[in-house]
Amino acid sequence: MPQPKVSIIVPVYNAERYLTRCITSIQNQTLDEIEVVLVDDSSTDASLELCNSMAEQDPRIKVIHKENGGAGYARNAALEVASGEFIGFVDSDDYVAPEMFETLYETAVKYDSDLVLSGVVFVDGTIFGNDGACEKKVFFSADTVFENTGDLQELRMGIIGATPKDADDSKYGMSIWKNLFRHDIIQAHHLRFVSEREMLSEDALFMVDFISHIKRAVGISGAFYHYCRNGESISKSYKKDRFEKSLVFLKEAERRFQDLDPTVYQVYLGRFWQAMCRVICSQEILHAKKASDLNARLKEICTHPLTVQALTEYPIGTLPMGQRVFAYAMKYRLYLLLKVLVGLRNR
Repeated sequence: MPQPKVSIIVPVYNAERYLTRCITSIQNQTLDEIEVVLVDDSSTDASLELCNSMAEQDPRIKVIHKENGGAGYARNAALEVASGEFIGFVDSDDYVAPEMFETLYETAVKYDSDLVLSGVVFVDGTIFGNDGACEKKVFFSADTVFENTGDLQELRMGIIGATPKDADDSKYGMSIWKNLFRHDIIQAHHLRFVSEREMLSEDALFMVDFISHIKRAVGISGAFYHYCRNGESISKSYKKDRFEKSLVFLKEAERRFQDLDPTVYQVYLGRFWQAMCRVICSQEILHAKKASDLNARLKEICTHPLTVQALTEYPIGTLPMGQRVFAYAMKYRLYLLLKVLVGLRNR
């Protein structure tokens, strides 16, 4: 059997409600030469049975069953058996457009690129709800090549954060699932995921590590990945330790940028941190049970030295209006205003 052009890795945990939609969208890809690696992470529902049933009907599907360890480690297990020329990632509660992997693969071949980045369609709104709403997000207006040292360094930083002139908190998007990765580079440098149980945005660190070893990346204007928000999703649900795990992530990200000028990368990390605190404060307000506990939590977040540093050193006056007001409210510890802003957004 010839080598697949793309291996598509799908970690699966208690996803029976969405799994058929996800896998069907992958099976319907216009690129035929694919391999699908489903990793059941010890689901307690019917996910494993569904995986096995689909594998019996489609020889392109492989199923791995492993002890529960989270999405990052599930992806690592799949990387041990994947055989494709390139690697793609899909979460089991999301789905992809039919042309996604053909478009990404043909772009990689056209530019002899190690990494292809694309956009995303957000389904069912934001963390504030908006069921049924869709938002298409593209990061590139035209094919954009990164191949010299400076460009690739800027790409690494732009995965994590952004500069004051950028509209989005992550200039190029932090997540792996909208992109395509050359498999040889992953294997040659034994690149693997850390556990999301240790820190948030484990896939962003994988991206940064991967870019450190490539010669060329290409960003394209299309958006093919449909990211679906739902309360059952591990990656999208409320986490009471989100702040603590984000601190671990920030430390790990900074360690990876030690080869760069701190005056440059700290701008990107500052944008990331004030944006992450905005998300954390919003989710704390949305899920608070007691006012006293909420106020204590908001104080802990807003008075943390890294938060104070980010809100002091970053030119928050350059942020888009909504982000700017929220940042000022955090900076001056206007907790009532934070609650009002979240309440208005959640209507």
